[in-house]
This record gives sequence, structure tokens and C-alpha cells, in this order.
Amino acid sequence: MYFWDHFCCKMHTNQFNQSFSVRMKKMIPYAGLATCAILYLVIIIAAIPYRGQQGETYSIFNHFISELGSQRFSTNQLIYNIGVVAAALGFAVFTYGLRFFCKSKTAIYAVNIGVVSSVLCVGVGLVPEDYRYPHLILAFTFFCMMTLAVTLFSISILREKENPFPKYLGLHGLLVPLAFACFLAMPKHLMAAKRIEGALFERPQIWWLPFMEWCLFFALTSWIMLISLRMFDIARQNRTSYNLSSANLEMQ
Repeated sequence: MYFWDHFCCKMHTNQFNQSFSVRMKKMIPYAGLATCAILYLVIIIAAIPYRGQQGETYSIFNHFISELGSQRFSTNQLIYNIGVVAAALGFAVFTYGLRFFCKSKTAIYAVNIGVVSSVLCVGVGLVPEDYRYPHLILAFTFFCMMTLAVTLFSISILREKENPFPKYLGLHGLLVPLAFACFLAMPKHLMAAKRIEGALFERPQIWWLPFMEWCLFFALTSWIMLISLRMFDIARQNRTSYNLSSANLEMQ
């Protein structure tokens, strides 16, 4: 009798865990899409009224992303910075949720690194670019860890059979480290000129360093959106499988 009760208890526990996993898989893609939606919304809200050191309007071709959070030049900097914090929390939920779709060692490493990077992203929103060195440290460390997380999960997609995401999303994810490598390879001398010359600094029409930062941003957010959309299909398949399993258990 004891063994039968123990077996039934274990079966119900497994059923609960499976039910929880199904619910999480249903919720996580919304976190990913919400993260991107918040980011794009607050970027637009901050970019439209932005006026820089020379009264110039904002352009992704020669302005850094973080300049939208400047307390000196961005009218809607508070909205932007709050939005970054909210998006970072959404990114944490999305990244943590990846473990419900793949539990391989590589994927779990990616999840853990991604969650840490999201905490750093919260710091980016709380410490705007006006606080130069703390902000640079937080932002650069976030980009490094986020790139590593996406790279590892993309490798998992490409190489591990238990990862349910299609191979093209693994290839798409590798655009993130490619964009980050291009960003790192860009000349940095204009950053010093911008700091020293202040209002006299003439931005080039295309400043490749901030533009490559934007390319990195687009590579990341497009990957998150595509992964999130694919999650709906995977979650739907898992719900169907779970319902069939529950029906069979009830029949027994």
C-alpha cells in the first residue's frame, strides 16, 4: 500500500510539474514580445523631441542608443530610462523561460548568463549616460554577457537535437555576435573628440560606432521576436501532448 501511495504521489507531482511547464511555455513568448514592444515604444517617444549638443535631431546613423537617456539633451529621458528597466525585467523573464524549452547544458549556461545580463541592463536604465564611466561599464558588460548568452543558445539550436527551435533561428542568433564584433572593431577616437569638444563636436553623417550599436540592437530584438513567435507553436504542440497524457492518466 505504501509503495502504491508513493507511486501515485509521484505521478501527481510529475503531472503538476508538467502542468506548470506548459503554463510557463504559454506565458514566456508574451514576455519576449513585450520586451521588444516596450523598447521600440520608448525609443520612439524619446527620439522624436531629442535635441543634441548642437540642436540636432536624433539619428540612428550617428547617435548612441544611450543618448536617448541623457538628462541634458533628451526631453523624455525619464520615460526612456524607465522603459529600459521594464524591458530588462521582461528580458529576464524571457531568458529564464528558455529553460522550459530546452534543458541541455549549453542552453542552461545561456539562460544563466542571460539572466545576469538582464540585471546589468536594469543598471543601464538606472544609471544613464550622464554618469559616464559607471554607465559605460554597465552597458559594455551587458552587451558582452547578452551576446555570449545568445551565442550559446544559438549554438544549442544548431547542434543539439533536444533544442526544439528551428535551425534558421540559430543562424539568425549568430548575427548578434557578428554585429558585436563589428561594433568592437569600429574606431573609437571620435568618442574622445565628442567628450573634449562638447558643443563644437561635428558628428559625421554616418558614425559607424553608434550605427553598429544599433545593428546589434536590431539583431538582438529581431531574434527575441522570432524566438517568441516560434514559442507559440511549440507551446501549442506541448499543450496538445499534455492534454492527451492527462486524458490517458484519467482513463487509468
